[in-house]
Amino acid sequence: MDHNHQDPSTGLLTKEFAEGLGQFMAFASNQETTLQMGKMYCPCPICQNRRFGTVRGVWKHLYSRGFMAGYKVWYSHGETDLMVNFGSISQQNNLDEVGEQQGGVDEHIGNVQMVEDRFRVEEPKFEAQIFFDMLDAAKTPLYDGCRDGISPMSSATRMMSIKTDYNLSEDCVDAIADFVKDILPEDNLSPATYYEIHVSGLGLPYQMIDVCIDNCMIYWRRDVVRTSCRFCGKPRFQETRGKSKIPYKIMWYLPITDRLKRLYQSKHTAEAMRWHGEHESNREISHPSDAKAWKHFQSMYPSFAFERRNVYLGLSSDGFNLFGRHRRQYSLWPVIVTPYNLPPSLCMKREFLFLTILVPGPEHPKRSLDVFLQPLIYELKMLWDYGVEVYDIASKENFMMRAVLMWTINDFPAYGMLSG
Repeated sequence: MDHNHQDPSTGLLTKEFAEGLGQFMAFASNQETTLQMGKMYCPCPICQNRRFGTVRGVWKHLYSRGFMAGYKVWYSHGETDLMVNFGSISQQNNLDEVGEQQGGVDEHIGNVQMVEDRFRVEEPKFEAQIFFDMLDAAKTPLYDGCRDGISPMSSATRMMSIKTDYNLSEDCVDAIADFVKDILPEDNLSPATYYEIHVSGLGLPYQMIDVCIDNCMIYWRRDVVRTSCRFCGKPRFQETRGKSKIPYKIMWYLPITDRLKRLYQSKHTAEAMRWHGEHESNREISHPSDAKAWKHFQSMYPSFAFERRNVYLGLSSDGFNLFGRHRRQYSLWPVIVTPYNLPPSLCMKREFLFLTILVPGPEHPKRSLDVFLQPLIYELKMLWDYGVEVYDIASKENFMMRAVLMWTINDFPAYGMLSG
């Protein structure tokens, strides 16, 4: 069916192609995923089984464009080699029924409609549009005539880096920002205060969560209003003379959902996030997706595996002494999550090792590590059960992205501290 699908003399579908198209749609429309969602992958030469479309939309694409080259076995639509060798009984049984449901192939689709359908794309939702607007703002020059690459965002990023590296106070940053703005040409866009610098950042959320001094619990969700520990009864805040409350211990949590979204909002990574489902392994394990464990998971959860843009995650954690070889003992435990959708050349790069939790010291968390993992576990459960809407810049469409934690990577002492 990947040969010429239209008669050059009449412009209509050839009889062979029309029959094959009907058989394909009869078979694909009756697969469990299509019946549940009302959508299927489109195997036309442009979509190439990378984009979801409604059943009627796939009819139109295949009618006007034909099938992608080499698509003999309908792997993305429920067919297997066994079905090809011995024939699919469901094809003939359901052909007439589906033909009646679809009303047959529409032979009056005009050229204008075909062109409009070919170039139709979805617009990013509000949240994604904010990110794209931010990227556009990063190209705005700091002032007329400044050097290329100098923008309000780059200035804010550099200032935040200096503040962190030298542990500057907010008042000090305010003074420096105000001084820099004054000496630059008029009408410059340089941030004048620490607040403006903070707002000009990348917009990734973070949470500072209070922790019991003995690591019994975190003051989070239903416990956020408590002033003492539910288990040991020790107070949450230190005794101070001022009005501001200072907790004994704080953990940092950096949600992963927004960072996973941005992997699909960047042209540099959107297509690479589908690599795990599109590469050929040649019977060699060069990536976790080539292993039996990965394939077994996909066989157990076919609806998750069906959407190649769903995310497969790995988690790693270990502790280290913040002060190196100095005598002072301080145990800090970062928790890192990485997406394994990416090819081997990318998935182990620093940019894709997402720091999600910083377990504070100075004491070793020991078996309390699971207490600090609660926000991450909650977020992972939400991504598995419900997913989140994401804009894919490669296919110019919105889709529901889900995620799964495939495994954890630890040494044996840390392994004994994790309950999962």
